[in-house]
Amino acid sequence: MNDQQTWIDRIIEVTGWCHDPEGDAGWEQVEGELGVVLPSDFKELCRRFVPGAFYAYLDLLRPTDDHAQPLLQTWASCRQWAAGQESAQLWAPYDLYEPDRGPGLIQWGSDQTEGEYYWLADRAVEPDRWPVVARWDGIEPWHQLDMSTAEFVYRVIADPAFKPFTVADPPRRPFYLPHWGPFPTSAEDWNALTDPNRGS
Repeated sequence: MNDQQTWIDRIIEVTGWCHDPEGDAGWEQVEGELGVVLPSDFKELCRRFVPGAFYAYLDLLRPTDDHAQPLLQTWASCRQWAAGQESAQLWAPYDLYEPDRGPGLIQWGSDQTEGEYYWLADRAVEPDRWPVVARWDGIEPWHQLDMSTAEFVYRVIADPAFKPFTVADPPRRPFYLPHWGPFPTSAEDWNALTDPNRGS
């Protein structure tokens, strides 16, 4: 078992997710448009978890808009914004990824507040070694983290020391909310979903 699988297994264990993996997600078209292969642990996370949100908070971008925010459409929107000189500063000191240029950002996730989650994509670097570049609010500084997508997701939902990104709240238990699940709107809903003894 490699490290990436270990982090994915930890996410499954801590959330109690037990649904069958998805089939082929159709990343080939996305990767063809980008001109680069995406990190394998990210694609495996998308395969193992149907569209939804970790802790009803953190979403993964997907290859299509089927119950999810599509990665290619998000990348295209970012590029349109960056076409304006002032807007390009939104990602400074980084550039957005372009297939014919050097390293740049590709967004892979979003959350229920203003968090932004990217890879620093580089065609000269193995995709599984791309760092995560993130900030929890658009006016906050960037954090470049030398970790996989799966490790980042795990730490957001399960590591209370992973500041400023964590939403972990021990002893409450993390959960995964699939797209068909009703969003928790009351304290009772949240208590049931985060019950440490849930499913035991």
